[in-house]
Amino acid sequence: MFMKDFTRTTTAAAVVSAAPVRSGLAAGTLVETGSGWHPVEALRMGDRVQTLDGGLARILGLHRTVMQATGFFMAVPGGLIDNCSDLALLPDQHLLLDTGSDPAFPDDLFVLVPALALDGIGGTVRRRLTRPMEVLTPMFAGEEAVYASSGTLLHCPGIGDPEGTPAAGFFTRLDMLEARAYLSRRLAAHATAPARA
Repeated sequence: MFMKDFTRTTTAAAVVSAAPVRSGLAAGTLVETGSGWHPVEALRMGDRVQTLDGGLARILGLHRTVMQATGFFMAVPGGLIDNCSDLALLPDQHLLLDTGSDPAFPDDLFVLVPALALDGIGGTVRRRLTRPMEVLTPMFAGEEAVYASSGTLLHCPGIGDPEGTPAAGFFTRLDMLEARAYLSRRLAAHATAPARA
């Protein structure tokens, strides 16, 4: 998990699923690559993407699908989760957020939170799609957290787990109740923090 490089060649074809699309990166999401920031839909297998551990991880698979207009996404305002601009997140897309000095997580630097937990917090709202949305899931040798919209860390699966659900054990994965409590504390802490000069 969170490997810096992977040299074995893998060819994972893009697939289309009939199941409802609830995780992945919405087209238009800017992702940091070895050659700068690019929209996720411009990525190709073999491209390298900047990850949490500071390494450039090679994309070994790229799942492309379409979220139909019957679905919804979370509209996250810029600045809420270290994103430099507004961000569209699918409800089951997991974010990796730093715990700061949260007393509930004395041993965790980061926790995994489903985007749906942001509903109603800090101006985040559910938005119904008015047209189909392309959704892409970059897959790596092992699961990774990639930088998007400058400072947001988004979970991406390993090539052997295209479902996209974060594995248990490496980072604490919060359920909906825990995530909402944590996000409320985080927002309150940021609101009371002194402004930087």
